[in-house]
Amino acid sequence: MTERRIPIALTIGDPAGIGPEIAAALLAAGDDFGADIALIGSADAMTAAARAAGADVPRVIGAGGSVTGDVLLDSLAGGSPVIVDTGEGRDVPAGGPSAAGGAVAGEAVEAAARLAAGGAVEGIVTGPISKEALGLAGYSYIGHTDMLSALLDAPDCQMVMVSGTMRIVILTRDIPLADVPAAVTMKRLVTGVKVTDAALRELWGMEKPRIDIAALNPHGGDGGVTGAEEGEVIVPAIAALVEDGIDARGPFPADTLFYHHERRGCDAFVALYHDQGMIPFKMSGFDRGVNMTIGLPVVRTSVCHGTAYDIAGRGEAAGGSLAASLELAVRCCRTRTPGRRVAG
Repeated sequence: MTERRIPIALTIGDPAGIGPEIAAALLAAGDDFGADIALIGSADAMTAAARAAGADVPRVIGAGGSVTGDVLLDSLAGGSPVIVDTGEGRDVPAGGPSAAGGAVAGEAVEAAARLAAGGAVEGIVTGPISKEALGLAGYSYIGHTDMLSALLDAPDCQMVMVSGTMRIVILTRDIPLADVPAAVTMKRLVTGVKVTDAALRELWGMEKPRIDIAALNPHGGDGGVTGAEEGEVIVPAIAALVEDGIDARGPFPADTLFYHHERRGCDAFVALYHDQGMIPFKMSGFDRGVNMTIGLPVVRTSVCHGTAYDIAGRGEAAGGSLAASLELAVRCCRTRTPGRRVAG
């Protein structure tokens, strides 16, 4: 039996970065992983990158704000991939962040969210954007996760980094280290673990996932000697989760939490701050790593690297993370839903 094809919105990111060329390399490789792909972003940048990569140039079906779900589905049925243009003639300077580049990238994410909310696509795969460029374009979001949380009305969504069998939720994300202890509240931890448990069941098909939670302080607080947050916040949160039927364990000292992770019998880890989770994630397989947002009404995956303005256009960018992101999005969509949704 042939597996069903999954409609995916792939935002190509900042047109001055490496997003267009890694998307073009994906097209040139010829493996679409069973996805019908709508490329959203600068049509000019995507067309130039496709030609440079020797890939077939996707056809443009309209501007980002005007393409309806029905038009997109009809276009995808006629042959994938297609381009939904948010560039619309903007002159984006090369070599760094700009207001124009931020606007093109931001509008692409908005278009993808709108098409996903209407059911035209089941997944969103995002190319690299620049926080600085988004700010120059007038956006107040820190990045993709916050933006999609607002656009898709999902305030409790979480960021999980995926590398093979390793899944690491980053609880407090991009905040100063000095602000982390106050941000690790019982409510935030309980909510984050519940979203993680639901995602493991829904997107990976697990019946009883196990989630291991990091301690905040060295040696797990060492009985309060190196910190009180474990006893005051983390242990009570885990007790509440267990009471609700979730297999949550910890807190485990972070310096040994990820050691031999495949032997632990753990399905996901919760890191309490950015570097606590990102360092082991990037050491485990940066080239094929995926940044995923769970708790959204749509599957969303992303590359785990930035725009790399300094090498954009040179053909040096590695596209492994984008390929892994598309592959994971398709797999999770197939696990999540029994059939293709219809645009409204």
